[in-house]
Amino acid sequence: MTIDDIDLLSTRLLGGAPCLPTVTDAVVRDSAIHGRGLYSTRTRGAGEVLCVLDGQVVDVAAFPGIVDALEWNALGPSRLLVRGIRTSYGYINHSATPNVAIDADGRTMRTCEAVAAGGEFTMDYLAQPVPAGYRDSDEGRRLR
Repeated sequence: MTIDDIDLLSTRLLGGAPCLPTVTDAVVRDSAIHGRGLYSTRTRGAGEVLCVLDGQVVDVAAFPGIVDALEWNALGPSRLLVRGIRTSYGYINHSATPNVAIDADGRTMRTCEAVAAGGEFTMDYLAQPVPAGYRDSDEGRRLR
């Protein structure tokens, strides 16, 4: 399964919508950073909770293919919180100078600085406790 497969599945299951809207007052559109990104439709203050992530807790060692196939965030180097349907969270692009972070609980996503209306949400993917395999992958090396 590839990202294109995930997009196709989401579109079919969601009646043409690109994703489940997990971040309120946000839209998906083309990004200068990479592909599509998630943008705020209103001004947000620093520390504002954007959403609480959900999904299935999965052991990476038991299912290593999930890293490349599904949307996830890291709860620890060996545990992922995985979602089978694309969410608006999944459109947040990587930046070494992010305006969004995930709290230590691995689930609460909030702004780490103010985001203007129309601003793109970004986060440092490698700030999460990602699996070593991801960090050492082509994608992980690209993000450094």
